[in-house]
Amino acid sequence: MKTSLYILSILLTSQVYAQSTIMVGTTEVEVDTIYTGLDIPWEIIYGPDDHIWTTERKGIVSRIDPVMQTKTVILDITSTVHQASESGLLGMALHPDFSVTPEVFMAYTYLDGPNIRERIVKYTYNGTALVSPQTLIENIIGNTTHIGARFHFMADGTLLMSTGDAQNTSLPQNLSSLSGKILRMNTDGSIPADNPIGGSYVYSFGHRNVQGIAEGPNGIIYLSEHGASTDDEFQILEENRNYGWPNVEGFCDPGPEETFCNANNVMEPLVAWTPTIAPSDMIFYENPEFPEFDGKMLMTVLKDKRVVAIELNTAGTQVVNQTHYLVNLFGRLRDICVGPSNEIYLATNGPFWSNTNPNTHNIVVLRPASTVGITENNDSRLELFPNPVSDVLQVTISEGLVGSNARIVDSKGKLISTQQLTTIKTALSTSKLVAGIYFLHIEAQNGSTITKRFTK
Repeated sequence: MKTSLYILSILLTSQVYAQSTIMVGTTEVEVDTIYTGLDIPWEIIYGPDDHIWTTERKGIVSRIDPVMQTKTVILDITSTVHQASESGLLGMALHPDFSVTPEVFMAYTYLDGPNIRERIVKYTYNGTALVSPQTLIENIIGNTTHIGARFHFMADGTLLMSTGDAQNTSLPQNLSSLSGKILRMNTDGSIPADNPIGGSYVYSFGHRNVQGIAEGPNGIIYLSEHGASTDDEFQILEENRNYGWPNVEGFCDPGPEETFCNANNVMEPLVAWTPTIAPSDMIFYENPEFPEFDGKMLMTVLKDKRVVAIELNTAGTQVVNQTHYLVNLFGRLRDICVGPSNEIYLATNGPFWSNTNPNTHNIVVLRPASTVGITENNDSRLELFPNPVSDVLQVTISEGLVGSNARIVDSKGKLISTQQLTTIKTALSTSKLVAGIYFLHIEAQNGSTITKRFTK
């Protein structure tokens, strides 16, 4: 019976993975699977090279081409990473000025004798692989769960990273320990001189397991944090603040919690969820053509398998509404990122916590109405290279299309340029195009249109 239910769960979850259209509120959204068969994707980042950078928990970093739907491994440290339960290769961040400084930061667990420890390492991307590892911080107490490991670059160029309590509730309130904290560091691994505690990486403390860090348009940084059996939290990050764990769960309730809060300047959450929902990562999303998500913090959820759209007040200091979308459509949602045309990518982790079936660990893309309605033709009479493109798009057509007009339009259907194709091979300039998704329409002389998509 359990086997039958498992198979049914897989089938129901995968029904929306093939290219299809769904409704999110009143917005029509195109859904497609970019890549399937990953080994538990934990972090996804839309990189400046128009590829999705992803970590797989066993110790793999890859670049995934969202157009060609191909995967290129650029780092394999499976022999170094210790993966058990929720531990392994987890968070990753690209340097904010990646084209000039191609540095990649990541966190993973490893074994030091019988002990699980956490390490933060910086690599350099040489165009084909991650090389020259430099350890920034290591020997952070780890465990098989409660590891944190989410990164976020601040506006001043310093790097934040969360650490969990490593199943040891004595550590979050211990300022000599790096576990159960938000850490702040320079990109060379040194401690910023203006950190709140001199000579310490600790930026805030009293955390159980923060797995989401995101900045709103007002510069406020928000956290999503796993509670125990109650009180998952959505919080504002403030330096040198105590977030209460393990003495306080959620809000400061009357009694011992309130007493501890008053004595320790505890920062209460904006929202707490009981029963728990298992929040993971977040992004702030802006797209007027997707009103359900526009101007909201989007938080992916594992246990309750959904995206929560969190609406804040103008100051960003209060939650005025929260709406739940994509409920049980894709299974557990680990991470979220946004592409150049406001398309949304989700990393899925299967239908339940212990699932290891690689066919349910995917990257899914949601393209809102701005790109829906433009149909791509799989027509061999038209070929584009390279894709993604830089400054020149090479267009090859069949003899019968010579003399046709080629139109480039953006993802919203706006005409960018028109050119007649007088030979079977033509070089179209794309140097002035901004990063995004585009479509090339060929208007054949018989009145038909061939369309192919490319990205820059």
